[in-house]
Amino acid sequence: MATLRNMVLAAGLVALAFPALVAAAPGHDHSHAPPNGGQLKQIGAYEAELVVKGSEMTLHLVDEQERKVDAAKFSASAVVLAKGNEQRTVDLTPSGDNRLSGKIDFPVEGKIRATVTLKTPAGEAGKGRYSLDASR
Repeated sequence: MATLRNMVLAAGLVALAFPALVAAAPGHDHSHAPPNGGQLKQIGAYEAELVVKGSEMTLHLVDEQERKVDAAKFSASAVVLAKGNEQRTVDLTPSGDNRLSGKIDFPVEGKIRATVTLKTPAGEAGKGRYSLDASR
């Protein structure tokens, strides 16, 4: 029991001593502000910002150097928690530049909670879990 507690304490001290390592780990939130007012997540080799305005859901893609990625060959799906805790899927398709977008055609309560699966021509790039306020 004491050994487990010591391991947990040591892990916490490492996290405090090296915050840059923890912040840079995949799947963590990013330290810079989202350029489009959404929420940023790392999905595979891409930084993906999810934005919801009205019934429009948009995923903006940039690479590791924060350069826009041409989204023409990408696709994505977002499993969204709808009203009544029902899961609904929004298909996101290329919509110009570095964007994939789709319509939310069902009611959502409170925050938008979504798990986005990003697909490249080579297959699945990864998943990102989002929880954001939407301007609906």
